[in-house]
Amino acid sequence: MAAAHFALALPDDPELIGRLVTALATQGDPPIAVAPSGETVLAFESVTGEMMLRSRVVQALEVAAGPEWQTVVRPVG
Repeated sequence: MAAAHFALALPDDPELIGRLVTALATQGDPPIAVAPSGETVLAFESVTGEMMLRSRVVQALEVAAGPEWQTVVRPVG
């Protein structure tokens, strides 16, 4: 399976990004790679379907930023 990719813009908040990376790391396989792609843009990649990748990132955002995560994140591209 080809790797799925997408990116989100988040506030330049190291604590928030750290919580997000930790929440993603605690999820099962396949792992999701997180790479800065600009000052406040994170790119996510995993060998899984695009919808599954997005779902897992949203779950991690809920852990990292709380139920109002949509107020601090915006889609890119």
